[in-house]
Order: sequence, then structure tokens, then C-alpha cells
Amino acid sequence: MVTNSMEPERALLERKVRKSFQVLILQRGRNPGVKGWEMKRHLGKDYKKILEVLSEDIAPMGLEVYQVKGADGSDDSTRYMLRFKEPPSLSEAETAGIRIDDLAVLASSIAFINSKQGRVGRRELEQFLREKFPKWRVEYSVDRYVKRGYIDQDDKSLLRIGWRTRAEIDERTLMTLILSRSGEIPSS
Repeated sequence: MVTNSMEPERALLERKVRKSFQVLILQRGRNPGVKGWEMKRHLGKDYKKILEVLSEDIAPMGLEVYQVKGADGSDDSTRYMLRFKEPPSLSEAETAGIRIDDLAVLASSIAFINSKQGRVGRRELEQFLREKFPKWRVEYSVDRYVKRGYIDQDDKSLLRIGWRTRAEIDERTLMTLILSRSGEIPSS
């Protein structure tokens, strides 16, 4: 008899978990993921518990629900998104339509910004990138990465790591790989 009283609650939870997956997988606008206030509107105030259940359900597929804190740190501005637990291989990235030279510009930009304690002037970054990439690619790429949220730019043209970089890229691994290729970290 206890199981019968639990069935409606379980059915409701399953419906909400399915709904949360649908909300996260359907992209609205340019940026992936869904803000906390949207999740609350779609799922109710217990949306964080529902997202935990969803994360457990999709773990066998190599996915997870990932949250990126918003600029103000509030739950409403926190963005939730689906991402791979393990980063995709280079061949998988190529089949996703990402050009290798675009990845190189992004990786170089992230590394340079991090090397400058997380803040750099736009001109300084562009000058650094022009030493390695054509001028047209540098201007196009920096604008694109600002628009897509990989890099944040303030009104004084200072650049910082953006929310999307924090969500999609393991910066520590990226920096380790870059340094190991340059010979500064001995390979094991």
C-alpha cells in the first residue's frame, strides 16, 4: 500500500525530470542553457532537486547538468546547461563544425587572459593574437567570442574570461596542455 501512495509523486517527479531535460536541450537565443528564473518558471521552486535527479539519470550517457553562477551570484541569474563529463576529442570537435584555427584562437585568448591575472585590454590581446594569426581572423574571432560569451568585455574594453568558458572549458587542463607543449612542464 505504501507504493500506491508514492506512485503519483513518482509520476510527477518523472514528468518534471523529462520537462527539465526538454527545457535544457532546446536552445533559445544564442546562448546555451537556461537561467535559474526560467527553470523555476517551468518546474517550480524545487527545480534544483529535479536537476539533481536529471543529472543522475543522464550520467550513464556521459552527460551532466552543469551550473554557471551569474554575474550577481543569485540563483535567478545562474545558468544551467547540459555538458559532456569528458571533453570531446579533436575529431569530435571537427565534426561539430568548429574549425581547428578557431579553437586555436580561442585557446590562445584564454591562455593570454589567464596569464595576465584574468584581465587584459582588447588591444593588447589583439596585438598578441596578430603575431600568430591573420589580422582578419583575430578581429572576427574576438568579436565572435565576446558575442558568444566565451570572453566578457566591459565598457573600457577590458576583457575577462566569460561565463561560457567557465562552463564549457576546463581551464586548468587547457593551461597544463599548453605549458606541457611549450616545454615548461616536464611530461610524465
